[in-house]
Amino acid sequence: MFNFLKKHKCEYCKKKFRKIEYLMHHTLLNHPDSSTYDCSNCGEKFSDMDKLKAHVKKMHFYKKKLQEKG
Repeated sequence: MFNFLKKHKCEYCKKKFRKIEYLMHHTLLNHPDSSTYDCSNCGEKFSDMDKLKAHVKKMHFYKKKLQEKG
């Protein structure tokens, strides 16, 4: 249901999530041997979940808001 809202896909098992935070939580619990966190928007890799969250907020969330206004 509402699969179109799930745009963040796990690179290990292909499960999809609505929010990047859900994907990161899933990855930590289900794929603990993964050493990097990949941005599902652009593919950039991060060694730390907090760095990935900051990247998504800065590079994707704000840019999307600006595009919606423009």
